[in-house]
Amino acid sequence: MGTQGMNNRYQVRLNVCKSWNCPNLGVADAPDYVWPVYRLGYPALGCGKCGSLPPLFNEAECNAWFQQLFAAELGRTGQGCPRGCRGNVIRYGANRSGNARRQCSVCKKVFTPWQATPVATARISALLAALDAGTHTGQTPSYRVLQQAATLCQPDVADPVARIATQCLMLPFQGERRDQRLYAIVSADADSGNILQVSTNYSPWPTGESLCYRDGTPPVAGDPAAPLVERVRAQEALFLARRQFDDIRYGDARLKRNDSGVMVRPVIALHGHFQRLHRRFHNVTDHYLVHECVLRGAAITAWAADVQAGRTRLWFVVQEGEAAAGGPFILRGSWRLGWWNNQWQLWENATARKMIAPLTGNASGCDPQQITLKACNAFTDWLANHPWSNVAARYSARVISQQLICLAGRYNQMMQKVSRSEAVG
Repeated sequence: MGTQGMNNRYQVRLNVCKSWNCPNLGVADAPDYVWPVYRLGYPALGCGKCGSLPPLFNEAECNAWFQQLFAAELGRTGQGCPRGCRGNVIRYGANRSGNARRQCSVCKKVFTPWQATPVATARISALLAALDAGTHTGQTPSYRVLQQAATLCQPDVADPVARIATQCLMLPFQGERRDQRLYAIVSADADSGNILQVSTNYSPWPTGESLCYRDGTPPVAGDPAAPLVERVRAQEALFLARRQFDDIRYGDARLKRNDSGVMVRPVIALHGHFQRLHRRFHNVTDHYLVHECVLRGAAITAWAADVQAGRTRLWFVVQEGEAAAGGPFILRGSWRLGWWNNQWQLWENATARKMIAPLTGNASGCDPQQITLKACNAFTDWLANHPWSNVAARYSARVISQQLICLAGRYNQMMQKVSRSEAVG
């Protein structure tokens, strides 16, 4: 037992209780925490209030990584404070070159996001045209332009965003050998369908040893044709088969030897993803999550105060056939499933079936029509049919990570054109 003090008040604290109904949810250094506890076979944080045992993190190594992440993904794009403060960013004049500056309303740091010159804009336009056609080479000479394109194309959806859907997918890349795997995370606005953020577990900067992903044989996947309730049971069984709950092993992910980046554990990428989202969107009422317990942990850690106050709810969603409208949903049954004994409900209509589980309370009064991953699935379906998907496996993890951001920006542009044409029509 002890105190894990941090010198920087903008640090992210991951060693906290993650039980939604516990007074210690999101509380760092609670007096009744005990660590390390090995009751489940791995070093865990023992919460004296609720008895939960979340896996421990090396917070010093995590925060060194978060520092780089916030500077690169929030400060460089202007979407948030480069120090990671949870507050608004306001306009703050211009520098001597005429580039617009920003100031964090919390720590008062003034910074200048990257802005494209006319020459850079022309090069980026040519690169995006090649990406649209599936002819972007992804070679080393284009790395700088691709990075600039990714900065320019970062989905810049205005707050407020109320409902966020999050999906995960594995993509092949060319690493030390062919068919290595990249873990990607996609979050979309469940109302507009716009992509809010895309992340992967490729890190362009070095990290501490505890953050690095170690190759592992992925577990045998459940039968995709099985009834939904059996698929949920099978997924819960996979969680229990892990060395620890957040130890996602999804296959080999070995980079080329000359790659200066690293592959981080999916749990680190997920925490980074939701910490960024929370700094960009301050009025989220609902998170719809694909059925993965680590997503729940990352989302509830970032939104702990909002969950405790009853402002934000979290849901697991497993669905099929929801691309087409099929009328009102009818409740077909409910089950208590898994280690956490979550209450799952099965809903059906003429074309679709879905199972949903409230993770921050009960499901009374919920609208199953609204609880959906449809916005994410629409993007991944579009991605699968894009010319890029035919050549993506030949690219490195670095290139694919930046291409995905560019493609998300292009997808949002397409969505906006469709919305405008429908409004005119």
